[in-house]
Amino acid sequence: MSRLAGGIGTRGPGESKLEVDRRYLKRRIATLEAELGRLEKNRSTMRAGRDRSGMVRAAIVGYTNAGKSTLLNRLTDAGVLVEDKLFATLDPTTRKFSLPGGESILLTDTVGFIRKLPHHLIKAFRSTLEETALADILIIVVDASDPEASAQLEVTEKLLCELGAAGKPVLYVFNKCDLGVSEIINDPGKAQNSVYISALTGQGMEQFTKKLEALVLSGRRQVEYLIPHERAAALNILYERATVEYVGYTGEGIVAIASVDPKTRGIMREYER
Repeated sequence: MSRLAGGIGTRGPGESKLEVDRRYLKRRIATLEAELGRLEKNRSTMRAGRDRSGMVRAAIVGYTNAGKSTLLNRLTDAGVLVEDKLFATLDPTTRKFSLPGGESILLTDTVGFIRKLPHHLIKAFRSTLEETALADILIIVVDASDPEASAQLEVTEKLLCELGAAGKPVLYVFNKCDLGVSEIINDPGKAQNSVYISALTGQGMEQFTKKLEALVLSGRRQVEYLIPHERAAALNILYERATVEYVGYTGEGIVAIASVDPKTRGIMREYER
């Protein structure tokens, strides 16, 4: 298990194979970490672009193999790999989705959660953890046909709490109803914001989109603005971040009526009438 360095003036046995392998693995780890750093920078750039768009971000989260990727494919034709195995999704995928009323939102498919996620895997899941923590809305997908549905939902909610994502608006999606429902969730709080679907067959998808739209619009309100002509660029903020319903030009300035979320309202507060 050692290498002999031939030639005049050699010192005899060289590095052992174990040492050579260890050195190779260190180089490989350094290369992968550098690649992860580049990917993280790219994700940050894309995330900044999504922030500037002003669109609501919804993260599709849940226990592994609950049907999250199938749901995203059903809604957006994203073409995400779907397989009946753990961690079929290893990297978040984001697609734009138009609600029935015309409002556009961003949907992100994430890596599935599992019980007792080993701490050394947390780094590998960083992209999912970031997308979940920064989302405006959580779509929690549960495999309704699984006898362990309640336990898996409990694991998901516990992990979301640990990630600092608790308190966000939630839509509970009980998927795979075409295979039967093993257990009905009786919690009144969950029942109000829940829907039973089959992302594979399309069952219940119309009700899903209606409930999702209601959740998206629940935090919005209609506000009238008066923007001075010399600050007309502020109107672009409304076009980028809100749903503009009316724009008129008067001697005082630009009158705009828009449906805005709390974040945009804070930015535009000085122009409110």
